[in-house]
Amino acid sequence: MSKPFRGMPKPHMTRLRPDIVLIEYSDAGAEEAHLSTNTYALLGASRMLLVDTNVSSLLPFVRQLSDDGYSPAALVLSHRHVVGLGDAIGDISTEFKIPVLLHPIDASHQQALASGIQFENPVGHPVLGEFGFEAVLFHGQTAGSIVLYSTKHGGLLLTGDSAMGTTADQAKASLERLVRPPIETSVDDAELRRQWLAFHRSVATVLPFHGTGYVDRSAADLASIMRPLVRSEPTYWDNMQD
Repeated sequence: MSKPFRGMPKPHMTRLRPDIVLIEYSDAGAEEAHLSTNTYALLGASRMLLVDTNVSSLLPFVRQLSDDGYSPAALVLSHRHVVGLGDAIGDISTEFKIPVLLHPIDASHQQALASGIQFENPVGHPVLGEFGFEAVLFHGQTAGSIVLYSTKHGGLLLTGDSAMGTTADQAKASLERLVRPPIETSVDDAELRRQWLAFHRSVATVLPFHGTGYVDRSAADLASIMRPLVRSEPTYWDNMQD
């Protein structure tokens, strides 16, 4: 089986941990940079929480997991760009009769309104509580970006696009880091830096929307990996390979 976080357009599913399934592909921009585009299924006893699963090429994997006994409970979107990139959010909601969760700030943006989908607020949503997750508003990449955090799952943080992992080539070269996404893609990079400066929760697993994630790592490892998130210098597309 090939390694996860491949930065390739062909969809691929990997069990990262008994409770975490990575369903990845690469959208056009990410493919050019050799960055994976990561969506996730978080598994319970017989249900699963989908995170950022948005394109039709990923639907067969969702159906496979459903056939394996994990009924979809909800689809959580970390930020409005996931709606703009997606062609299957409405189909997933209709096929599995599940709500789609997107923060109201992003849900009121034209990019989300154009989808015609009726979104629900992830903050305090009972389905997230069922799975042991909390949705935290995390301004910066978009005004309504969220991260998902769980102590129940051993300090699991899903960052959406508020953090970006390494490219496939960088990972092969053993570079381990998380950075803020390119400033060109964020509404307020300075605010996103402030959010990371204020983030002090215990984390052992960090899973971004783009690039390499890190599973069950030590506190010292993750402190080093996450340190670039608070650097004063922004990330630019042309220095992502540095």
